[in-house]
Amino acid sequence: MLPRMILAELFNLLFRPRFWYASNLEQLRARITLSLGVLLAAAALIAFIAIFALSDRSAASNSALTLSMAALLIQLTIIGLVHSGQLRAATLSMLTFLALSAALVAFLSGVGASNLLVLLAPLLYGSLVWSWRGVLTLTALEIIWVGLVGTWQRDQALPFSGLVSIAPDHVPLQTLIVQALLGGLGALCAACAHELRRSLQSANRLLGQLHASAEVAQLAVTAATSSELMQRLANYIRDRFGFYRVQIFLVDAERRYANLVAGTGEASEMMLRRGYRVALTSQGAVGRALQSGEPVVVDIREESGKRRDDEPPPDARSEIALPLIVEDQVLGALDIQSVRPNAFPKEVIESLSILAAQVGAAAFSAQQAESYRTALSDTRRMLFETEINLAEARRLNQRLTGQAWEDYLKARSLQTVGYTLSESRMQRDTSWTPALEQAALHRRPVLAMTAANRQLVAVPIELRGRSIGAIEVELGSATRRTETLEVLQALAQRLALSIDNARLFEQAQELARRELEVNAISTNLQAINDIDGLARATLQELSRALGAVQASIYIGIMEDGAGPATDGT
Repeated sequence: MLPRMILAELFNLLFRPRFWYASNLEQLRARITLSLGVLLAAAALIAFIAIFALSDRSAASNSALTLSMAALLIQLTIIGLVHSGQLRAATLSMLTFLALSAALVAFLSGVGASNLLVLLAPLLYGSLVWSWRGVLTLTALEIIWVGLVGTWQRDQALPFSGLVSIAPDHVPLQTLIVQALLGGLGALCAACAHELRRSLQSANRLLGQLHASAEVAQLAVTAATSSELMQRLANYIRDRFGFYRVQIFLVDAERRYANLVAGTGEASEMMLRRGYRVALTSQGAVGRALQSGEPVVVDIREESGKRRDDEPPPDARSEIALPLIVEDQVLGALDIQSVRPNAFPKEVIESLSILAAQVGAAAFSAQQAESYRTALSDTRRMLFETEINLAEARRLNQRLTGQAWEDYLKARSLQTVGYTLSESRMQRDTSWTPALEQAALHRRPVLAMTAANRQLVAVPIELRGRSIGAIEVELGSATRRTETLEVLQALAQRLALSIDNARLFEQAQELARRELEVNAISTNLQAINDIDGLARATLQELSRALGAVQASIYIGIMEDGAGPATDGT
């Protein structure tokens, strides 16, 4: 386990930068430079050891030792620069080292096909860490250097011209061949550098879009209200991309205007306070984006003479309005202004379009959540009002139930209807025992023991939340009180309904009897044609039907200041 950890740590030290570079391109350049530096340092160290062990300490071997040691120190320095975050200095040092090494090799060995690989090394490295313009510049410099070396080689002005196998007459042709190959390979490396940089930039934009989408989603979760979310999104877009002013418009329910709901800067705050809005038929950038559903990019200074949706800041140079679309419906627009001219190229528009889609989804979700909260609040309010009305209905029902029973008992001159069964004898009993009073008053069962050590159970008789009586049972010692209580409670519930139904039936019969008596009196009165006879007959029928001791009837008109001018019977 320990050797594996040591190897892993050594690998990280040699091939993974200690410093964390932000972009993918810088991370790639750092790893390539670090890996190449480690390989060249290892090669220089091996060369130094081999020369030191096998050389005869001549001037040439001493020069080789010096060069290998210098190369080792340079590579260790480059490795240290990469780990410390000085990537620019590290890449320039590596590129300079490779270019000088290739130039030195070409100068010492002359023009030949074998030198092409040495000259190609800085171009390959440049294609990975440099721009295509830099690669082409380096290619041009190498072509010029090859031409100079070829000229010197033809004139035999090189230090080791005698060791070169190419005849002086063949050097110009060989030089042209190497220059042509070097130019073609340099162009290929430049194309690779361009494509690599473009791919990495696209990857960086994609990562930025994903990161922005994640942050927009996080803002949508943490925001409490829709207005707060829109303002947070506007501030985030301004700070994230460094724009001058950001505004968000949302279309109203009638789809006639787009209201400004969020914006950055003092001017936007003033517009928010006065309720600024843009008509959907407007010909400004926001209006056209709302109508077409496509991003609209304008140069503010070119449109200075045209009608605009708002008054742009004096420093603004370019503007883009992006529609906020959810489910093929335009919800609003995202308006962005920049102080830089032509600040919205195609790749920026693509990134902002994705961001606008996220903002539109967040706005739609916020609107839905707000509508849900409003509906939930209305539902809770209605539920609260229903509970209040239900409680009031229960109180009214209890009062009416109690009043109905009081009227029923008073109509029969009774206070209590009660019976007691003792030793198989049924007798009327209107006196309340303590257990009955407690059960009826508190509306809960009462369990007690009698003086004879017997169990006593009393349960209330409840009707619509109102106690109308109670049942009391005295049990033997062997009876289970819990089962008796359950039976009594079930019986009390059914008895309450049966008693109330019996009361209603009696009252219905009473009403029917009275209606029959009224109909009978009316039938008897219909046979009499004079007023005196009707008055006398009415008094006689009322006295008979109601059992009245005395009755009077007067027919006449009351006059102010004087008694009635009537005939009394």
